Amino acid sequence: IFLSGRFDKLESQPLHAIGSAFDKYCAWVTAGDQSTAEKVSTALKENMGEEIACLVTAIPNLANILGDDDDFNFNPSGKSEDTAVDSQKRLRYLFCQFVDVISRCHEEPLILFLDDCQWIDAASSALLVQLMMTGSSFKHHRLFFFMSCRDDEISATHPLNLVLSQVSSFGIKTTKIHLTPLTKGALNKLVSTALSLLPRITRPLADILHHKTKGSPL
Repeated sequence: IFLSGRFDKLESQPLHAIGSAFDKYCAWVTAGDQSTAEKVSTALKENMGEEIACLVTAIPNLANILGDDDDFNFNPSGKSEDTAVDSQKRLRYLFCQFVDVISRCHEEPLILFLDDCQWIDAASSALLVQLMMTGSSFKHHRLFFFMSCRDDEISATHPLNLVLSQVSSFGIKTTKIHLTPLTKGALNKLVSTALSLLPRITRPLADILHHKTKGSPL
């Protein structure tokens, strides 16, 4: 089950990319087979109780899975006595619980792709580390991560490198794939396949794209 989210330099809301990925998941579940939606809804309520409602702010479509239930108060503010730090810790804990529960509802693993990670926020970095280091879904191969970034915007102290360093220190294997610029021939083949046209027809367009992008695969 492929999920995707994208970090935005101008987005100020923490966890927006990850939240939007799981928001799409919730929309997909509610639009699909009713038995699957009921299975996910029941599992979330049984395993997380009324606290699941605290995730609705970050995952709006979750409310559609939970349905109309008097036992759930969709209060985005959470517990009023929580400090900002406590609220973030609690939110990360609930996210981890949420992912663990939904991953057990499907035979297929969850694949989370996060794009533009050069703009990852601190809250998302902390959540990713927690998911990989404490989440049973990751340990039992029910959750996989793919992340992309522009490496020329990533310093040694960038949050993404700190995430990779932390998880590697706990023995979690990560793989880095460096994408080199596409040649004119490779780009033309890609354009030809995408447009279902002969390479000789798409070559002028491919040349323009190569000139403008310098062959960047992103």
